[in-house]
Amino acid sequence: MSTFIITTLNGVSYAFILFLLAAGFSLTFGVMGVLNLAHGALFVLGAYFGLAVVSQLDTLWLGIVVAAAGTGLVGLGIYYFFLRHLYGKIPEQAVLTIGLGYAFANIILWVWGPFAKMGMTPSAFTGVVRVGTLAFPIYRLVIIGIGLLVLVVLWWMQDRTRVGAIIRAGMDNKEMTRSLGINYGVVSTLVFLFGAALAGFAGIMGTPILGAYPSMGDGLLLLTLMVVVVGGTGFIQGTMLGALVIGLLDTFGKTYVPSVALFTSYAIFVAVLLVRPSGLIGRKVF
Repeated sequence: MSTFIITTLNGVSYAFILFLLAAGFSLTFGVMGVLNLAHGALFVLGAYFGLAVVSQLDTLWLGIVVAAAGTGLVGLGIYYFFLRHLYGKIPEQAVLTIGLGYAFANIILWVWGPFAKMGMTPSAFTGVVRVGTLAFPIYRLVIIGIGLLVLVVLWWMQDRTRVGAIIRAGMDNKEMTRSLGINYGVVSTLVFLFGAALAGFAGIMGTPILGAYPSMGDGLLLLTLMVVVVGGTGFIQGTMLGALVIGLLDTFGKTYVPSVALFTSYAIFVAVLLVRPSGLIGRKVF
């Protein structure tokens, strides 16, 4: 029983890291119809931005601020100089952002070198809690708590605020939203900025568990796509559901059936893609 509980907690904490990673992508693709395949690279940039601050000033909290702000500004640059000119041109968006992802990976390699780095766990969260004879890191519980907080805030913004109403209206009919005098371009820009900042936040928060290395963005991009496809685009609750499905399947597979663990997440990804392409809780973007 202890093994099952620990495995479940590991799966849930991993799911919340995936949720933080995928939430920004789901919002920008679902709300704006903009396919940013450099999203995984933004996660890695956020990790390195934050680690640079931590290594110099020995404070994770300032590293979190710098990681989120830095990737937010990078994302804003991507959107303003490139993607806003490519609305509705999905193949062009895909090619461009894949190229940017590789460019970011090489910049990271040039600036910080090829070796993997691990993040610093704050001293207040370095302990463990006992579950029977097994131990579970307190920092993973912190990740679960932070993920729940972000989920609640995003859900509230989506369903209970004027900005959320504008976003939902734009998802249904951008032209009608503009005809009501709403500057949907500004809203879209802020959504993209927020999504990029969320990727950077996830990057620095995930480093004590996942670490960081220059080519990490490729695998993270695939995980992001899996979460979004399984859960559905445009809705925070769909992203959370997709992250839980992928995170728990991956963790339980590695614990109980390691010989086929590599394929468990891919199996559910393909199944949902074939049976319900819009996701378990999602809508068609186009």
